[in-house]
Amino acid sequence: MIQFKKNMKFSYVFSILFLSINVFSIENYVAEYRWESSDRDILGVRKLVIEENGASSLSFKANKSFIKLDIETDFKFLNKKVESKEYSVGVKPAMVNRSQKLFFNNIENSINSKGRYEWSANTISKSVLDPLNAQIQVRMNVLDGYKDFSIDIIEMKDGTIEPNFYKVTSENVDCYVGDDKYSCIEVTRLRKYDDRKTIYLIAKNLGYMFVKIKDVDLDPKKNQTLSLEKILSLG
Repeated sequence: MIQFKKNMKFSYVFSILFLSINVFSIENYVAEYRWESSDRDILGVRKLVIEENGASSLSFKANKSFIKLDIETDFKFLNKKVESKEYSVGVKPAMVNRSQKLFFNNIENSINSKGRYEWSANTISKSVLDPLNAQIQVRMNVLDGYKDFSIDIIEMKDGTIEPNFYKVTSENVDCYVGDDKYSCIEVTRLRKYDDRKTIYLIAKNLGYMFVKIKDVDLDPKKNQTLSLEKILSLG
């Protein structure tokens, strides 16, 4: 009986250790990313912070001329899943009127929005993600070996929940950060009622960081790209 208890204790500790290694194999980073579209070219800094207890945040901050952009998500890892807590989009000057903040109540399964669009929505689960932390779940799923999966993402305008469908479309695509070449996994995202698709290039040798995220629309003017320019710190 004593030996059995020892084995049970060892098994429990091993499982916790394995879970921690798997979840936190996505490392903290600070990096410069360029956000480009037909009407913008913004260089900003993305920062991912993962605490040992699972409390985490991902942000993108940029300053250009008279515009200041601050996008941030606070979330938590729970059983290898991202659980949303708070999502904010800050734009200055205030006259632009694009600032918005989402509050996720995971006890009552509700989401409230304040700012540019104001609404309240009820959800049936805690698995609804925001546009930014959904990217972390994509990385987690690819790291875990998923070839196709779906993620429910909240719509900023009205609080509807839209399923997003992802599929690994290539295991080895050459991608570049400056002059450095990396082998990337290509993931393509589609939505049922959307003419747009999103292509993600994920570098295996950079801790599964995004090297590029590209929205491709039937209207070329709506295309936009987020590209990794420079890694300031990793790990």
